[in-house]
Amino acid sequence: MRYAMSCTYTRCIALHIFAASLLWIAASGSSQAAAPHSLPEALGAPPPPESAPPPGQNPFKEPLQRSAPFIDMGTDSMRAPENRSGPPGFKPLPMTGSGPKNPHTPQVPVADIPGHAAPLAAPSRNSTAITPLQAAPASRNTPAKELTLSDMIGQMIMIGMNGFDLRDTDPLLAGLRAGRAGNILLFERDALGGPKNIQSPAQVRLLTARLQKAAPRPLFIAVDQEGGNVQRLRPERGFEGGPAAAVLGSGSPDATRQAARRMGLEMAAVGINFDFAPVADLNINPLSPAIGAMQRSFGPHPHLVAAHVIAFGEGLIQAGVAPCLKHFPGHGSARADSHDSMPDISATWQPTELIPFQQAILEGWSGAVMPGHLYHRGLDALRPASLSARVLNGLLRGKMGFAGVIVSDDMQMDAVAKSYSLEDRILFAVEAGVDMLVFSNNSRMPALSADEIHAALLRLVRQGRISPARIALSFERISRLKQHFAGWKP
Repeated sequence: MRYAMSCTYTRCIALHIFAASLLWIAASGSSQAAAPHSLPEALGAPPPPESAPPPGQNPFKEPLQRSAPFIDMGTDSMRAPENRSGPPGFKPLPMTGSGPKNPHTPQVPVADIPGHAAPLAAPSRNSTAITPLQAAPASRNTPAKELTLSDMIGQMIMIGMNGFDLRDTDPLLAGLRAGRAGNILLFERDALGGPKNIQSPAQVRLLTARLQKAAPRPLFIAVDQEGGNVQRLRPERGFEGGPAAAVLGSGSPDATRQAARRMGLEMAAVGINFDFAPVADLNINPLSPAIGAMQRSFGPHPHLVAAHVIAFGEGLIQAGVAPCLKHFPGHGSARADSHDSMPDISATWQPTELIPFQQAILEGWSGAVMPGHLYHRGLDALRPASLSARVLNGLLRGKMGFAGVIVSDDMQMDAVAKSYSLEDRILFAVEAGVDMLVFSNNSRMPALSADEIHAALLRLVRQGRISPARIALSFERISRLKQHFAGWKP
């Protein structure tokens, strides 16, 4: 089927976006600027982030092949900014609210790494950085002086498991006890449709307690609980669940906030403290197999999607669950699903797809952000967004000012697993700015143990291909997020 839009269809979409913007103005009581027509117009002059390399350059070792030019990220723009209140030269996208701009997170020398990060700043009234009503119970905490490079690497790993419970001799429990994985991902069903980890609320509560007890530091225990077609805690398993984003998007942001809070409280009650939601993708292609066809988007209009995304995040945060925006820089136009192949969005992606991410960041987004396994030759001609320093360190962190945790999409998806070795996936992701690496063990790829993933990342550090300071920076971000949502204590 052809996806190219006719002129008439284009005018229709433009009228819809214009009408939605007028409605948003009336609802918010504030004026809106016109949506940008190009990425340079949307983002303005590039700021100088500390960690973003020049195009295609490895920030920790030898230069790599340069990517195709699209965003001007020359070395002159890489100087540290003097004004720490926000990226200099930054032109915010059209937005409402007056939330804080996140400052860049500074590089942390290994010798100066504390065992914990400073508490999150107090939120403004309009910020999503709301203190959780209750935090997940903390497991044992190792004092700062006992933290090692191996411990910090373990905190960067999120891994999937099999079964409704674990024996005391299970290798995963041994890996958790040794600190070789600091995060767990649960599923209702496996890749073949059989049962996986979730049977009932009581069973999940016992499983998460067992996992936390084994770990020397608090775990993030995560699920995909978007509502609708993508939710692991389903009514047939004894949970309330929630409506799809497409349904919530037709209502008010306040209703979305309340629905997300109910889902968050249900997750928190069974020991789940991290949700891979909300979806910030625009419903540009209603037939997109991964987004539109699954009703995972709040809608096609960027400002309305932004309002629902922020409200959904607030609801989760109020319940003590960490939210995660996905799939940066926008999956809504893709004609393929990254579970099966690498979606090429070069001809279909629109700069307005950045608006929900941008507005959430400017409103003080205190959760994580997930990049998609999405290829855009204009953003990076060599690698997908999930493995691209230009997209993550350059665009998301540098131009858009995100200072928090970047968590990968599943590193075992066909989109990347068929094209890159395990070490290359890890190397390119960490170089690009990813802090937490997800291996679901729920795909057609062979299962991986926490020991294998940990050993691969540690080997890259020992070979000098990733610096210890880079590991320390991800650890600092993750431990700060865990203080807020997982009971990590200084």
